[in-house]
Amino acid sequence: MAAPAAPESAITASLLFAVGSGRVPSNEAPELPAEMTETLAKLLAHQGAENHVARVVEVVRAGLEAVNADSSLTLSAQRYDTLRREFLAETGSAAGRVVWPVGSTTILKRAGGSWNSALVRTGLVASTKTQASGFGRARFTAEQYRTAVRDFARAAARKGGSTSYQNYLAWRRRSQEEGRSDLPSGPSLRKSYGSWSAALQDVEDQTPDAGLTPGSGTTPARQV
Repeated sequence: MAAPAAPESAITASLLFAVGSGRVPSNEAPELPAEMTETLAKLLAHQGAENHVARVVEVVRAGLEAVNADSSLTLSAQRYDTLRREFLAETGSAAGRVVWPVGSTTILKRAGGSWNSALVRTGLVASTKTQASGFGRARFTAEQYRTAVRDFARAAARKGGSTSYQNYLAWRRRSQEEGRSDLPSGPSLRKSYGSWSAALQDVEDQTPDAGLTPGSGTTPARQV
């Protein structure tokens, strides 16, 4: 029997489950939409984890309550993957199958390749809520693209490091873990400029004075 496809509610529930891990919902915690509860029951039953439905629903409720109460919450992809692996190991679900919680790669694909966009759609990282967008629409402005590359180039210069594309990916990941939520993904930058070298050249042309103070980003978000 083929695994049921994961609808949007399963994506949202996956992120809320990670946020709610280690939390207990209060008596005032909101109930989950019926469609989400039904989806969770169906997906968990498919992977032989039907005995965990009640607990999963409570954890997802705790996550929803936490997001509603604290709009500064955020969640790194690394932390999400860790919590997902722990749950799959606990329930005996095979990681190689289509299972719930869904994989971070699936979440990224559904959000157009941006982890931050996925978070925003779930109510996380309030500082970017006004910039949230759907598929096919630009999430960042041209100036935000330029600022991201400029801040990265300056950080690399301070440390005497390379401004390679791979180093940008690593720098962006560290910056997000420290609270920045205004940094486009590497693929988005290359698509916007046409190539990574073009992005670097544009910043060099626009900001010849490397001594300018780099942008500080947005208000730091609190890691769950």
